[in-house]
Amino acid sequence: MTYRVPYSAAQPGSFAQVPGAYVTQAVRQVGDLVELKVTLLTFYLLSRSREYPGYVMHADLVLKAATLLGIDETACVAGIGAALERGVFLKAQLQAEGVAGIAYFANIEADVEAIEQLKAGSSAGASALKTPNIFELYEQNVGVITPIMAEELKDAQRTYPPEWIEDAFREAVKGQKQNWKYISRILERWRVEGRGSGAHRSGTVPDDPDKYVKGRYGRVVRR
Repeated sequence: MTYRVPYSAAQPGSFAQVPGAYVTQAVRQVGDLVELKVTLLTFYLLSRSREYPGYVMHADLVLKAATLLGIDETACVAGIGAALERGVFLKAQLQAEGVAGIAYFANIEADVEAIEQLKAGSSAGASALKTPNIFELYEQNVGVITPIMAEELKDAQRTYPPEWIEDAFREAVKGQKQNWKYISRILERWRVEGRGSGAHRSGTVPDDPDKYVKGRYGRVVRR
């Protein structure tokens, strides 16, 4: 007799993002159920991260594994360790204001450079952690974040420097045009034309011909 657990139908926005490469390449090699459970839990927590690059703290993963899956710390450590060896996740020791301890990141090529900055404890990585993130700015100045909007905000975090994002929100507030369409147009204009006058052009983000290939829609875009 199959044991059934209570289950509520999934609601919009309740899904976790799992890389297609994990499903097509790595999962067939996983023979340990605990590793699979811990991996899926980590992806679930990463999907809800509001940082860039998104990460899950070790203590939070251990707590969620125990409360949601009934997996003790020893088994959880073994499960995440196996996933790390498989190359599914990256591990780093973070030490910054409000953040300290071991963190796990999804091994995503587009995020590796930012992850390495945090791992190296660079000033760029430390300052990024102290800067109000785009989710906080949106909620404070625009409104409720929908699942679709959350993905757009994450893409913006990958594309633009934190100070640009903060200044774009500030300009929108001054102009009383507190909507994402207006804010994203400001950021795109700065990316193409340079931010402000020549004094800011040294910080211009260069046009990347691969931005649509590497972005959220990279899996459907072909050269």
